[in-house]
Amino acid sequence: MISLDEHLTGQWCSAPFDAGAMETSELVFLADGRGWSRFDSISGELSIGRFAWCHSSPGLLELHYTWRVNGRWSPSGDGFETVDDSGPDDELIRTAYRIGTEQAPLSSAPVTALLLGVPVECAEAFARGRRVMTPADDPSSAAAPYAPPVHPASPVR
Repeated sequence: MISLDEHLTGQWCSAPFDAGAMETSELVFLADGRGWSRFDSISGELSIGRFAWCHSSPGLLELHYTWRVNGRWSPSGDGFETVDDSGPDDELIRTAYRIGTEQAPLSSAPVTALLLGVPVECAEAFARGRRVMTPADDPSSAAAPYAPPVHPASPVR
């Protein structure tokens, strides 16, 4: 049985675990089974990968990428200033995961962390961010708008 894990939903940021790094990553899991990953660097590179997510067994996370947008982030940090390429993606990542309390480098207090068995967007450890996220929070939503979800009973496919 494939299911979603309500403990995963929301935003997860690698920044607390990236002390001294020139890049940072983010994962966002929406309650409807969609999500995205973000990779950005101090050089201005920004990459967003959209995925469908689930876990088919306890402790195993599957991310099936469907779309990728690459470019440069805007000075405001809210999205893309330029898009170099955008299009379909078909990468599948299967990884062990666990959620627990971890001490991040240079942090005075432990954080709730998502720990992955393989790197996603160059990171394996992510700290809990915002719990409530929507497709409008995706920095690529203006570059490649989301289509409304298709429901199995819908005549539109």
